[in-house]
Amino acid sequence: MRMIKHKLPRDEGWTFIEAILSVVIMTIMVLGLTIVMLAFKEHLDRSWAIRVMDQFGNDVVERLSHEMRNALDIELFNGPGETDAIDITYLDPNSLENTHIRRWRADLRNVKILIEGIPMDKTFPPKNPGRGETYEIVKFKLVGYGQDTPNHFELIDSRRRSETFLEATYEIIFTLRYSRAAIRPGENNWSYEKTYRNRVYVRNKNLVVKHGVTQ
Repeated sequence: MRMIKHKLPRDEGWTFIEAILSVVIMTIMVLGLTIVMLAFKEHLDRSWAIRVMDQFGNDVVERLSHEMRNALDIELFNGPGETDAIDITYLDPNSLENTHIRRWRADLRNVKILIEGIPMDKTFPPKNPGRGETYEIVKFKLVGYGQDTPNHFELIDSRRRSETFLEATYEIIFTLRYSRAAIRPGENNWSYEKTYRNRVYVRNKNLVVKHGVTQ
């Protein structure tokens, strides 16, 4: 029996239309991947910046709280914007009879918290921020117990407290803002603001200090 051979059509290669479609599809895939990668990088940059801000905010509040707890007295002076200059009086550890004062204040221009004119943290803000990135000190204040609080209970409770308690109790309020300005077409300005708080009781303020010993 004689076999009938059928010839397969020859592969003539891609047509011009197929080539154009392939280029368009590849372009869309590359563009989509680029957008995803840029969005992921933006998320990482923001997350890192907020972690840096959190570290600084928590460090300032914790150190100031520690110094206030061991102070003899606190005196406040108005600073620029919503900031206070805070004079903290200590017992001199060398003589145990004399006192000395350390001043805390905010440097709004350089975004620093200064102790006796020296930055508390020289690594903040970062020396090489990204394009459009800025940090800002919004508030650095000491207020009395119940004076500036979102807790309604504290406001009511403060009216029942003794005067000596209120004079020795402070609320640290430290607010920072991180901003990213739009640098590419289609982007929007973005900012994140956070307040760091802590309540401190100045335990030595209402005690009698004589020859370095609290009575």
